[in-house]
Formats: sequence, structure tokens, C-alpha cells
Amino acid sequence: MKKYKKILIYILIVIFALVVTYFSYAWGKKTWPFGEPKYQAVQLISGDIYYGKLRNFPCCKISEAYIINTIQSQKEGEESALPQLVSFSSLFFNPESIIHFSKNQILWWADLSKDSQILKAIEEIKGK
Repeated sequence: MKKYKKILIYILIVIFALVVTYFSYAWGKKTWPFGEPKYQAVQLISGDIYYGKLRNFPCCKISEAYIINTIQSQKEGEESALPQLVSFSSLFFNPESIIHFSKNQILWWADLSKDSQILKAIEEIKGK
């Protein structure tokens, strides 16, 4: 019986060492679970759409959050609404650029492609 316990302990030590080795490798290579998250579009059940880096663990949050803000424009007697991408942190109440929410509030989410106009606008805003 003692022999089986020793073998079990050795197996657990080897498994633990493999897990630690993988996480050390992943940390250095920025692969799962430490990889750089992609920019994504996230629609909540409220209808609001946010753009940013979505993380689901340990809680749902969007970092580097952006929203589409509609700006009213009046030119030569005409009124028009112009959509503009703005950083969430630039809103009037000056929040941080991280939004926390419940997982059950997400209606859908999608990765933004490298050719996305939203991603290009985010890079332009960050470059300023």
C-alpha cells in the first residue's frame, strides 16, 4: 500500500512540474492564458455596443473600452448626427477605461479583424 502512495505522490509531483513549466512558457510567449487579448465588439442585452479587449476570467470586463458617440452637427440649417468613436474614459464623468459586467449581460461578441475600421480608429486615437 505504501508503494502505491509513493508512486501517486511522484506522479502528482511530475504533473505539477509540467503545469508550472507550461505556465512559465506561456507567460514568456504570451500564449493562453497570458496572451494579449484581441480587440472585440461586445453587445450587451441593453443594446449598448462596446469595443475593447474582453476578458472572461475571473470576471467579465472590457479593458481599453471605446463606444460610438453620436455628435449633433448643424451646417447651413441642416441637422445631422455624426457617429464618432470615443474612449470610454473620455466620457463626462471621467471613468476608468475598464467596464465590469455580468456574463449573462452579453448578447454577442466578435473579434475585430485587422482591417476593421473600428480597429483603425482605435489605433488612430491611441496614436494621438
